[in-house]
Amino acid sequence: MKLLWLRPSKGDNISVRRERIAEELRERGHKVDIRDASGLDALGAVRQALTGDYDVIAGNVRIGLYLGYPVSRLLRTPLLGDVSDPISDIDNYPAPLFRFFEWYEWFVLKRAEAAVFVYESTYQEALGRGIDHAVKLPNAVNYELFAEPQQETIETAREALQGDGVDPDKPIAIYIGVFSRRYCIDAILETAKHAPEWQFVFLGEGELEERVQQTAHERENVFFPGAFPYRLMPGFLSLADVGFCFKDAEQPLKLKEYGAAGIPTIVRPGELSRFYDEDQLVFVDPEPAAIAERLAELREDEELYDSYAEAGRAIASEWSWETIADGYEELFRGI
Repeated sequence: MKLLWLRPSKGDNISVRRERIAEELRERGHKVDIRDASGLDALGAVRQALTGDYDVIAGNVRIGLYLGYPVSRLLRTPLLGDVSDPISDIDNYPAPLFRFFEWYEWFVLKRAEAAVFVYESTYQEALGRGIDHAVKLPNAVNYELFAEPQQETIETAREALQGDGVDPDKPIAIYIGVFSRRYCIDAILETAKHAPEWQFVFLGEGELEERVQQTAHERENVFFPGAFPYRLMPGFLSLADVGFCFKDAEQPLKLKEYGAAGIPTIVRPGELSRFYDEDQLVFVDPEPAAIAERLAELREDEELYDSYAEAGRAIASEWSWETIADGYEELFRGI
């Protein structure tokens, strides 16, 4: 099959599930083109859709789905709606605009030939809205890639950290991904003042990149080596001691990656509280002093640290990208 996957524009080195699934599908002989669709990228995405002779168009929320629907109708090409984040992710928009997007999103999902939902909450809402073609396919991780990273990957990551002044032999608290206010980046940065014995490493890009970079210049225990290809993330995580994941969502991708790497994950109460217990994830309000206190506990209590690491591995091993790709392939063939 020849598939076009439209998605919101992301940084080149930001890990997202589409790339992982596309890798699996390409290994099976399918041609998968992933195109950014935000802003001016939309013009190129539409042009490719019109000229690419695709068998199926997949539209990822938000803009990939919103743009994919009219294009698929114009071309009479089947559409798969892909909901990796709930509509509440944009509830900070002005109320009239949010209500319009909410209406339009469910309008499209009901008319798409197939619809995938990552979260249980959105999946159940879809069923309640009468979308009988809804399928739940959660996030996953290439477990072995993170649990047993190649030595070359580890050494490349070590060199990158040391080149930025990080001491791999001292405690490292790491954040990988998008630098967004919604993910409490400021709180993590402020925690560095309260936990001088820890090194805070940020890998990624996004709206708060300048803030992260500035803090790295100002504080000796904050580091921003930059953004790196996804293939190096297992190496970086193998050198870290804990990972931050303050996205208030049911299934953040980082949760699985940190878990497979065998490091405890520090998260915020909220959506994750509905699905995981206090003995599986390190729950803490995203306040610097409180975060520093939990870091101190993990550093001082080896038994507690190991229990969280083991719980993370169990969470990460529940699903594989191969299994998730099986579900997508079945849907693509069906439509």
